[in-house]
Amino acid sequence: ALQGDENMNQSTKDVMQEFESQHDPHSQNHEEEEDGSDDGGEDGDPEVTAVQQRFLDRLTHFFDFQRIAEERVSTVDPQGKIAGMKVKAHSKGIEEKNGTFKAGYRQQDIKGKPVRHLTDLYQAAEAAKPEFETFMNSLVNSVAGLSRADLDIAPMKQRARASQKAREEYTYRIPGPAESWLYDILRASVICKSYKQMSEVNKFLKENVHIVECQNRFAMPQFDGYRDILYYISVPYKDELAFVCEVQVHHKEFKHYFGVNSHKSYFQPYFAGPFRDPIENLQDLDMLLQVGKVDDNLMEFLVQATDSNQLKLFARIFFEQLEETDKSLELFRRVLTMEESSFGKGHVITGSTYQYLGRVLLSKGDADGALLYLNEATSVFSANLGADNPEVATTLSIIGEAHRARGDYAEALRDQKKALEIREAALGEDHQLVAESYMNVAQALCDRGEMKKGIAECRTALIIQESILGDSDVELAQTHCMIGKIHFMQGENDKALESLNKALSLQEEAYGKKHQRIADTLTEIGKVKSSQGDYDEAEAHHRKALQIREQMLGKGHPDCAISYGYLGFVLSHRGDNEGALVVLRLALKIRTKVLGKNHLLSSNCYADVGSIMAEKEDFEGALNQYKECLTIRKSLCGRNHPKTAEIINASGRVKSRMGDHKGSISDHEKALGILEKVVGSNHPDVADTYQYMGEAYERNSNQTKALENHSKALAIRSAVLGKQHPSTASSCVVIAGILEEKGDLPGAKMAYRQAITANAGLYGENHVETANVRLKLGRVLNLEQEFAAAEEELRKAATAREELFGAEDLHTAEAYALLGTVLNHQEKFDEAVSFHEKALEIRKDQLRENHPDVVASTQAAAANREGREED
Repeated sequence: ALQGDENMNQSTKDVMQEFESQHDPHSQNHEEEEDGSDDGGEDGDPEVTAVQQRFLDRLTHFFDFQRIAEERVSTVDPQGKIAGMKVKAHSKGIEEKNGTFKAGYRQQDIKGKPVRHLTDLYQAAEAAKPEFETFMNSLVNSVAGLSRADLDIAPMKQRARASQKAREEYTYRIPGPAESWLYDILRASVICKSYKQMSEVNKFLKENVHIVECQNRFAMPQFDGYRDILYYISVPYKDELAFVCEVQVHHKEFKHYFGVNSHKSYFQPYFAGPFRDPIENLQDLDMLLQVGKVDDNLMEFLVQATDSNQLKLFARIFFEQLEETDKSLELFRRVLTMEESSFGKGHVITGSTYQYLGRVLLSKGDADGALLYLNEATSVFSANLGADNPEVATTLSIIGEAHRARGDYAEALRDQKKALEIREAALGEDHQLVAESYMNVAQALCDRGEMKKGIAECRTALIIQESILGDSDVELAQTHCMIGKIHFMQGENDKALESLNKALSLQEEAYGKKHQRIADTLTEIGKVKSSQGDYDEAEAHHRKALQIREQMLGKGHPDCAISYGYLGFVLSHRGDNEGALVVLRLALKIRTKVLGKNHLLSSNCYADVGSIMAEKEDFEGALNQYKECLTIRKSLCGRNHPKTAEIINASGRVKSRMGDHKGSISDHEKALGILEKVVGSNHPDVADTYQYMGEAYERNSNQTKALENHSKALAIRSAVLGKQHPSTASSCVVIAGILEEKGDLPGAKMAYRQAITANAGLYGENHVETANVRLKLGRVLNLEQEFAAAEEELRKAATAREELFGAEDLHTAEAYALLGTVLNHQEKFDEAVSFHEKALEIRKDQLRENHPDVVASTQAAAANREGREED
């Protein structure tokens, strides 16, 4: 019925058309049909989602490289001579029998002490680099048939990759820190043409340098199938100092034929660490590829498995790659039982599972459950690795996210600041994880309403990233995006767009036009465009985001609901509330199907639908939607949570419009109590609540109480958001209106001027908000008999409205009429008559003959003509 409505605009029809292949909004039983079909339920065979299929495609290509490597090695080393070459380390191995490592083989800084972080490591690498290059040149000069062309001395390893490798592979190595075990900052490759040359290189290294570790990877290939011989050598420099460097010895024919495996870095984290043989991981990945889906048979096999490392691998892949959160949780819980039995609750391996369980539960919205496991992980890591270890900081950062989800913003800020402190001390100031912590602190500050402090923290993060990566690396995009979002929250739309477009440019340069992060940035730009009233551009950006999400994730993915939600609000702003409801209900169906009804994102959809129903004045329908939302949020977040307060406020606003003044005030007072308890009394959300209470008192004709509450809102907004913020300006306008109605014209005049200053700074002169307030100020100045000042304001308002709406618009006529009145008071009769006649002509053309505005303009024009004749 909705799709056939003649009043539905083209935007709504387009959205519906895009969605109809998977969803039928006509069917009353549609939601029940969806819930019973191909959704991974017990009675159906689970479908392979777009995300899962993309992972399986990657896995297929990954194993294709394994096959290519096997084929090529049979040609390059048919008799196995290279695979049989003996390589031996002078260190006799750096791992002790008890699982710890020989402390003397940690990398040293330029003072001969173990490096503390990447800054120390890269300083030492820079100092050792000339000696390493000299040594490598002497190597190729000493082996017959090799030349400088066969030597490739690589640039220093990128800091971001070094940081990632340290965390993935050496976090649990004792003694630490993890960065002290990075041996591949300085690295070189030697390309040999034969077994003989490879043997000669091996001999040269054995006789001329201390070999710390070595591995013949023709005998034991890398996880991706590549073969070479790897050496870590200790290169002396500057008297007693030495730096461990990496040397890879390749066979030319194998390296040339093998090419570059683009999927290696993607699967690398699942082969990092010392806990399991890579061959076993390969066998498990091959099994997953053969099964081709996560079904009940696979889960039955896994829950009966006795290898905790195998279960942990599948649990990680289910969580990190396949979006199988519930199955991942089931496996991690089984892993934990096995590890607690085998290693004990205090072992570092068990600690890593505590951390994973916390992350999974947090992703499901269970912040309280997540905190139980995350606090356990913190205790285990602190006991085993030290309280100042970066892994402790990582866990604290996740704890901060959990506190944020609970609405405990003060605790979240403390957690993120502590994580930052640990990371700066352990990793140095110029580290990617330190920049990440500054971003987390920024988010926590913004949650508390401290936007200016938040943006300062973001800029610090940006400086760190630019010093490490340069100014054109895609890693900077997230920081630019965060800065853009804060500018948007501050009402600085032009600055927001500048930062968001910078992020988009970096992302498109790195990823092309289709990537999930690009969709996220397009969504943020669309939100800013909506705020500016540019709904065509807003819709275009939300549609682009939707297209990317559908192609990358599938049409039924919850992220697609993000785009549908914002498209719904674009339709609403255009006055198409029926169309908005259609689209928002589609978003609700997606989320309830995939995530379930009892999920925070599903609750958001109920709130969105309720807000559009309120716009349609379907107040009972709106309250029903808000009731559903409130039930979910109380269940997930608890009674004392900002999200709970948000929906109580929404219900209060609807009750006010229904005339239920007592119920409205009661709701707002409940919300205020929650917010003051959770976020403090000086927060934008508290200011919003005072605004809503002011509006309720206005509707009940209690101007004194209305003014009191709006004034409290203004005080908070001025202090927290600044005087030049849309919300601050809005408070000024409302207060001015109340003062004008109460007859306090000087007070109204002052408040309107504050609003004009804010709006002109935010939007410019030729903006509807600025023009509207100038008109109101002109009206007050006229009543105060300050006619010259009133004329100045009204001329600006009329000019702006002409540009915004055109000279034939009713908005413009309003400005003409008031300007005519002011000119008449100044006895500028000719011009006064001209403006009144312009207003009359517009109003007669667009309104009925007896409309009050037409009558008023007729009378004013006649009176001004009489005044002109008398003059």
